[in-house]
Amino acid sequence: MWGVILGRVRVAVVGAGAWGRNIVRALKELEGEGLVRVEAVADADESRAKKLAVEFNIPTYFTDVLEVAARGISAAIVAVSIDQLTPVSRLLIDRGVHVFVEKPVSLVSDDVLELIKLARSTGVVVQPGFIVRFDPVAKAVKELLEIYGPAKYITFKRLSRRPEHRRKFPIVYDLMIHDIDLTRYFLGRRRWRVLSVNVIEFKDGATHTLEAVVEYGQTLITYIADGLLPVKIREVDVVTEEVFIRGNFRDREVIAETPDGRRRHEARGDEPLKEELRTFIKRIKGLEVSEAPTLEDAYEAVRIAEEIFKLETQ
Repeated sequence: MWGVILGRVRVAVVGAGAWGRNIVRALKELEGEGLVRVEAVADADESRAKKLAVEFNIPTYFTDVLEVAARGISAAIVAVSIDQLTPVSRLLIDRGVHVFVEKPVSLVSDDVLELIKLARSTGVVVQPGFIVRFDPVAKAVKELLEIYGPAKYITFKRLSRRPEHRRKFPIVYDLMIHDIDLTRYFLGRRRWRVLSVNVIEFKDGATHTLEAVVEYGQTLITYIADGLLPVKIREVDVVTEEVFIRGNFRDREVIAETPDGRRRHEARGDEPLKEELRTFIKRIKGLEVSEAPTLEDAYEAVRIAEEIFKLETQ
């Protein structure tokens, strides 16, 4: 297979920032499993690309993303700034490169539709980076919902100080988007409408704390995102007719409370980043992975984010 060496998928990482470095670290571990060969790092800043390549003993680096296809590298992990995710991914997909593109894929749902059509026409795998789906806590909560469901209401809390360079992007696309996708992961596809959006904290021309309430099928969803809190909180509370479920992503703890008492459930599994990258590689090799997020999932998540952002800025 083009781009595969001894069963290993040849991969480039596009974007040599902090998250790009974390992706390279995870890929090098998968390299040790015989799944991939990390061939190159690409970044508009040549010095950053070189530094990352040297640190992880990667054969080459360059500034032109088109070099990925020119060198016969079959897959790319795109971890550039939010506003560049779609343009960079489009260039690669158009040239037959399999693409893993970080969330939210785009700020505009029509752009995601364009990528869907392009991926179909070129026949490549394109997977959005909705990493929280691969968290053992998310999987445990979903399993409990399958036992006790359906959910009457769910509250998501995603709180942590955002770095300065990310504050130029709306918080709904940066933080809240994860939980918007988790809603679809937990409940499947449903009709939805945004009921309310409340800006809790706004300063220096940006929203830093936001609450949104969405009717998703028969379930009421509340999203709370805070980009200033100097403490990292990642929680989901689920209420059904029979049980209260709390998932704490930071502490990898899931608790279910019923009339019979409280029970802790195991949330064990591999590192979510490694698991989602492993899933991407499996899909390139032609293996079906039922819970892998798709561009269609990204399209629906961005549509909800668009509506929340529109109401936020009215």
